[in-house]
Amino acid sequence: MATIKEYLKYYKSLTFNECKLNINDVLLFTELSYIDWHNIVPEDNNKITLKEAFTIYQKTKNVYLSTFMKGNIANLKDIYTSTRYKDIYLSNYKEYVDNEKQFGAVKIHFDNKVFISYKGTNGTIIGWKEDFTLGYHFPIISQEYAINYLNEVITSEDKEIYIGGHSKGGNLAMTSSMYCRDDIFKRIKTIYNLDGPGFREKDLNNNFKKILPKLQIYIPEDSIIGMLLYSTNNKKIVKSNTSGIMTHDINTWLCFGQFLEKGKQSKLSIKIDNRIKEWNKNYTDKELEVMITSIFNIFEKNNIKSFRELKKLKWNQIVGMINEVNDIDEETKKLYSETIKDLIWLNNKK
Repeated sequence: MATIKEYLKYYKSLTFNECKLNINDVLLFTELSYIDWHNIVPEDNNKITLKEAFTIYQKTKNVYLSTFMKGNIANLKDIYTSTRYKDIYLSNYKEYVDNEKQFGAVKIHFDNKVFISYKGTNGTIIGWKEDFTLGYHFPIISQEYAINYLNEVITSEDKEIYIGGHSKGGNLAMTSSMYCRDDIFKRIKTIYNLDGPGFREKDLNNNFKKILPKLQIYIPEDSIIGMLLYSTNNKKIVKSNTSGIMTHDINTWLCFGQFLEKGKQSKLSIKIDNRIKEWNKNYTDKELEVMITSIFNIFEKNNIKSFRELKKLKWNQIVGMINEVNDIDEETKKLYSETIKDLIWLNNKK
């Protein structure tokens, strides 16, 4: 079962002239936005080669690399020494993180084209909260940053533009394309959303409709984040070498040559998707804000920072925490409990 690692092994000797940009290159490009390039990649239009950036990173940083790249120097060498990627440059690195937002992006220069890569949320509860905030508010701060970023970093020299992101980064790719300047939009060739959330139904306006011919959405079989809210039914379902929430990791997605293997959405993914959409239909934005804020306040109060920590709790502990909330009625508490139970089960699924 081949993944992006195997793709890199077999396609690294082919130039972009010999093998055009494909979805596996996009997976790799979106991974690059997760790396902490602070003080390495320029924040302005000055460029640095991918090789030089990785070399400095290895010497100066010992923190987070994506799952694909973490601790695997051989893979890094395969990237920046390969014929395919050796002439790639990076520029315009931005990252802003606090308790209200997580935003990151980098501009990738390849084959006389550019790829704008938006960073997704990490595995923390704060990251998930920002995804769920999309259910009652538009635009969120990260979306505003994404629009401004695209308008600022694209120059007249950028004739062919690709935009993409994983998780929330996929939503930012769509949002920035919807509201960027017209002269930029005309040069956008493809917009990639890799298991990222959509929008409220009322936000699917003409700006959204105009990006549909350029939009490609990919989700794994057990998708949760990629099924949040509304976008288009024309999603491409991808097989993974794992299951549950871990399928959100694009490094587990299976490929066949230049393509991703087709899969089928799981019943539990559909179930949670329908439940969350039911929330959005039955409650006002203000009610959703109270509900979502309340449930994440539960996590914060109990010092739960990730779903890994959440699943360590006993079920009666979780129910007890939910029952402490005074801002929601009993029916909503029951709905919370059922949803969290399904999410934990999905996270434990092997």
